[in-house]
Order: sequence, then C-alpha cells, then structure tokens
Amino acid sequence: MFITPEVVLYDDTNEKEDFFCNICQFPLTNYLDFKYNKEYNCCNECYLQFVEARRKEWKEGWRPDKTVLEQYIYKRKCMYGIEE
Repeated sequence: MFITPEVVLYDDTNEKEDFFCNICQFPLTNYLDFKYNKEYNCCNECYLQFVEARRKEWKEGWRPDKTVLEQYIYKRKCMYGIEE
C-alpha cells in the first residue's frame, strides 16, 4: 500500500521575507537579524552599529554615507575571513 500525502500551504500574508541585509548585504542568520530587518530594514550587526543610537533619525531616513559603509563592510569581511 502506497500513501501519497499532499501538502497544501496557504499563505494569506503578502509579506515578502528578505534573506540579506539591505545595508551590508550579509545574509540574515538568526532571530535578531530577521527581527531588526522587519522593523529597521537591516541586520542585527548594522542595527547595533548604525541604528541603535539614532533610532529616530533612522526612521526619518538617515543612512550612513558611502565611505563609512564601505569601511564597515570591509571590516566585517576581514573579521569573517572573506577577502576580496
């Protein structure tokens, strides 16, 4: 006897989940990454580095300038051993 189970998923939400940080482009890997991505559109590391002290400004549209961001990404890549 063979059973062919059919799995049907119903998703009424129209939310699209991102899997990469919009600021540093690193993958979201844990609960806090997804939590802060949903609220602040960035991963936990970017939240701690850029958002935590500037929550109000962040919500109003402030973002780090390009050179600061490039330095931050370079340091993170070095820390994880990702060399370009």
